[in-house]
Amino acid sequence: MDISRFGEFVILAQSRTFLDASELLFMSQSTLSKHIAGMERELGCTLIDRRQRNVTLTARGTALLPYAQKIATLQHRYIAALQSDIDEPLERITVGSIPIMAPYGITDAVVDFQQANPSYSIELFEGEGDELKKMLLREEIDLAFIRDDSASEPEFRKVPFATDCLVAVLPPDHPLAMCGSVSIDDLIDENFLMLPQGSFVSRLALSLCSAAGFSPRVTFTGKRAENIISLVARGAGISLLMRKPSESLAENKVVLVDIEPSATSEVKLYLKRNRTQPKAVMSFIGYLPYRELLQSAR
Repeated sequence: MDISRFGEFVILAQSRTFLDASELLFMSQSTLSKHIAGMERELGCTLIDRRQRNVTLTARGTALLPYAQKIATLQHRYIAALQSDIDEPLERITVGSIPIMAPYGITDAVVDFQQANPSYSIELFEGEGDELKKMLLREEIDLAFIRDDSASEPEFRKVPFATDCLVAVLPPDHPLAMCGSVSIDDLIDENFLMLPQGSFVSRLALSLCSAAGFSPRVTFTGKRAENIISLVARGAGISLLMRKPSESLAENKVVLVDIEPSATSEVKLYLKRNRTQPKAVMSFIGYLPYRELLQSAR
């Protein structure tokens, strides 16, 4: 088997559609489909559930994914080693990211890739989503981790990376702190401590309240989630924040409770559409952690 098929399989699993994967790989959908079908014939098992609209891995496809990623990474590494020349500069990848990196595994992904691929040089830029999108369109960066707001953005290709959900941040002695989940209606009389109006999290929280038929009584607005959590811990009110960043800041000072109905968001890897991506960029995409991919495949 051509081992490059393993890399194609990883890109397909990450992109979740044949269209997105084929565009990233710069091949037709029919060619990619034939390659995956060829893999299945050689391996003697079905990897993709073709009854679903989006790419869904079968149990055997799920089992193969981490090994396919390791094979693809090893291929990138030995090709880079054979082509390396100490007189030539390292191939550079410019990566943009929203400020909240560590809770979503972004810093781990970048550092792990750099350590595993010393022939590549990575430059990491921090910025807000709108700023990073402009940089992508001007080709000042190669790719960026951005929180997707589900808007139609045909100028970008998006690869799912991490998911998160909005939670209620409560003082430990709050009457609802021991509940497994709370309805957004249960919070109607609370004082809300919020991130700035216009931020993604603020928009998501306000839309949830609006759908429940009320406007939250906002008594504090601040840019830093750690300050909001500190105020919640002192009983100044409650907040609605994303779970993963909040978990890293909570330190047992507050309680995080799921909200019904749930409100989720997805951090995605953005690339400029219709741009020929360097091999280094494709190597990086193929190296992305697969933990959440495995969860979504089940």
